[in-house]
Amino acid sequence: MPSVPRVRPYIQYARCAFQRRAAYRLANWTGVAVNFFFFLIHAQIFFAFFAGRAEVVGWSAYETVLYFAISESLLMVIGVFPSQGGQELMERIRNGDVSVDLARPVELYGRDLAERVGSAGYFLLARTTVLYLGCTWVYGLSAPLRIELWLWPVSLALAIGISGSLTYLACATAFWTEHARGPVGALVLIGWFLGGAVIPLDFYPDWLRLICNLLPFRGTLYAPVALAAGKLAGGALAFSLAHQVVWFGLLATLSRAVETRGVRRLVVHGG
Repeated sequence: MPSVPRVRPYIQYARCAFQRRAAYRLANWTGVAVNFFFFLIHAQIFFAFFAGRAEVVGWSAYETVLYFAISESLLMVIGVFPSQGGQELMERIRNGDVSVDLARPVELYGRDLAERVGSAGYFLLARTTVLYLGCTWVYGLSAPLRIELWLWPVSLALAIGISGSLTYLACATAFWTEHARGPVGALVLIGWFLGGAVIPLDFYPDWLRLICNLLPFRGTLYAPVALAAGKLAGGALAFSLAHQVVWFGLLATLSRAVETRGVRRLVVHGG
């Protein structure tokens, strides 16, 4: 178990990330308005889709709109889109400024993940609550109170870890390429469709849903959102959590390995 002195720097990085986010209140409220606008679009599309039918693949219109109310509320918490910190990491690797970060007694991956946790904490307080209350008030929605909800914080924490690890790996390609914008952009596009941001994964055909179940993107947005919406229980919930745990462990291990190899390459080139 890591000692307190080793953990303390990461706690400080998380705290500083929280404070940086809190300094830009106008940006947060602008983001709230944008997320709310896209929620309204999603809601109207799916209300029209469900016109004349009670449910589709086990989902009702009410459950689907609730899913999007929760997903829009958690987009920034989970980090579906690379944050400014992710963009800065990519640039610092490219221009060599990352050598200053590597001189500090912390892992680059650990620091990046700690900052994401701090940012997630801020968005959870300042954006998720407001967005969720606003979205549910407009359509009279409410998340079902079920015993499985006590596992939701675990699923959300794993989702943040998986999303942060994927973004870190995409940014770390800058150790070997001229620029990492291509991998980062591809990650956003693939994660958007295979992570459940466009529609719940249950709406996909069986073959595509199987692919989603094998890849890590399912564990970013769909898992915690479907759990909160009351669509995961029993064996499906056990699979979802196991999927998140396995992928977070694999991605964390891979991220550390990539950091080690990337640092060696940076040293070879005199970075």
